[in-house]
Amino acid sequence: MKIGILGGTFDPVHLGHIQLAQNARAQFSLDKVIFVPAFKPPHKQAVLPLTSAEDRCSMVRLAIEDMPFLEVSDCEVKRKGVSYTFDTVSEFERKYSGATFFLILGKDAFEGVDTWYRAAELKKKIHFLVANRGTCEGRVPEDARTQWIQMPLCPISASEIREAIKQGRNVNDYLSPKVLECIQANAFYRKI
Repeated sequence: MKIGILGGTFDPVHLGHIQLAQNARAQFSLDKVIFVPAFKPPHKQAVLPLTSAEDRCSMVRLAIEDMPFLEVSDCEVKRKGVSYTFDTVSEFERKYSGATFFLILGKDAFEGVDTWYRAAELKKKIHFLVANRGTCEGRVPEDARTQWIQMPLCPISASEIREAIKQGRNVNDYLSPKVLECIQANAFYRKI
């Protein structure tokens, strides 16, 4: 079994995340892609999520509920503390014995992989599927099994969506209708 892992804060999950998961799944014949909302992202300590981990998991569930090859895991939320990819992959290895794992991420995050917790061991466990964000130039971490996801650049960012919501601007083109409804019903991002 080939399993893609797409981690992040997903604050909020947007159509760019969904497009990334779907493109990676199709291009690399993944059996499924698991979204993993971080409880506490290690590289974003200064900018903590604005919504609770449980609310972010709920938004991901709403965004992908009609997509059979996409799933959400709350393993990092249940684990609490800092969310390390190494720990999540180790947990999935126990749960999905014999599977091959593919970490889906953007080029900007990928370039910092060598600074991640237990990076050398992580690079032996997984394959990296990387989406380009901007120019094609960049440093590929040593010993990382890397393939590039072919897809158009995605102009959407969660921080821009949060700012637009705060300002009362229309974000219908960036969010699934169910996620947008959840955000409006709970008044998420109104006060940033």
